[in-house]
Amino acid sequence: MATALTEDLESMKEEAYKICQDFLGDIWTELPISEFRFSIVKGGLNNAKYRCCLPENAIVKNQKTPRQVLLRIYGPLQEDLDDIIREVATFLLLAERKLGPKLYGVFPNGRLEEFIPSRTLSSKDYKVMYPAIAREMAKFHSLDVPVRKIPDLWTVFMKKWLDEVKVDGTLKKNSTIDFLVLYTEETQWLTEIMKKSNSPVVYCHNDLLGGNILFREDSPSEEDPRLTFIDIEFGAYNYRGFDIANHFTEWCFDYVTEEYPYFEYSSEKFPTEEEQILFIRAYLNQLVKEGIIPSTSIEDELKVILQEIDIFTMASNLLWSLWGWKMTFQSSNNFGHKEFHEIRLNDFRATKKKYLTRMVENENSATGH
Repeated sequence: MATALTEDLESMKEEAYKICQDFLGDIWTELPISEFRFSIVKGGLNNAKYRCCLPENAIVKNQKTPRQVLLRIYGPLQEDLDDIIREVATFLLLAERKLGPKLYGVFPNGRLEEFIPSRTLSSKDYKVMYPAIAREMAKFHSLDVPVRKIPDLWTVFMKKWLDEVKVDGTLKKNSTIDFLVLYTEETQWLTEIMKKSNSPVVYCHNDLLGGNILFREDSPSEEDPRLTFIDIEFGAYNYRGFDIANHFTEWCFDYVTEEYPYFEYSSEKFPTEEEQILFIRAYLNQLVKEGIIPSTSIEDELKVILQEIDIFTMASNLLWSLWGWKMTFQSSNNFGHKEFHEIRLNDFRATKKKYLTRMVENENSATGH
């Protein structure tokens, strides 16, 4: 007897088969479903992804017809029509600039994309591939994307997720702290701190973890990688410092593990100041190539970005800790959201303490105390 999972997968295969026929044409319309190759693509917590392929002996009439594609079915974070329209517009621009996969089809609950033979990054890759990551990030930040340019994504998601938590009737308050009050107060405080940072507003990926970075099979080597950023559902205009600091926090996590909580964490992996400087230099050198800044401003910009790291590390940890807490009550998968929430919240507190200490030291230095 077929299990429910098998039945669901067969149903999804039939839907995928029809989608490929509708959008890809050519030999795909003549292909019997028995020869349609279909498999789950692992990775990503918000979307379901599937690989759809022609058999090896299938002959395409048009060389532009893909032999394999990635089918993405949106998750609950992409139910808003405005968000979907924004993401598709951005996806098309990235594909045109060769900064992302090609787009083959769009439909209400998903899309068909170019399938890129590759693997995603693990935490050990960051120390080897960080110059290439920095350069790709700079290319992203150089884009002029036809979407809202107000840097309110962080605030919008904090409010949205906090509202979702408030209406969850199963939620109980922690015995030592009221999380609802904590997140409300910290959001208000940190929003003002970010505004005063004067970090430039640029188009950001906003979720640059290893699972959203492809190391392509056509790369010359790991030291000379070809990288592609994917999964841009959080892509929006935001403070430059957030994208950089958010990526740095991901150095501490590795999601390539089969045991609960399905991630590994080490605070010692957060990039050292020397590693941060090397990353930022690669980033700024690319901005010079893109014509965004003059080469004479690199040293000044380097100092400014280093000052932004503490502020936006706080923002990253607070955002994803709230996401972890929210998902504890809403997710049906086995990822350790509770553990993730606790780690991120502890990191927020530690970074806030460090930030406030530095502010006091700076004030004392300025007044001569």
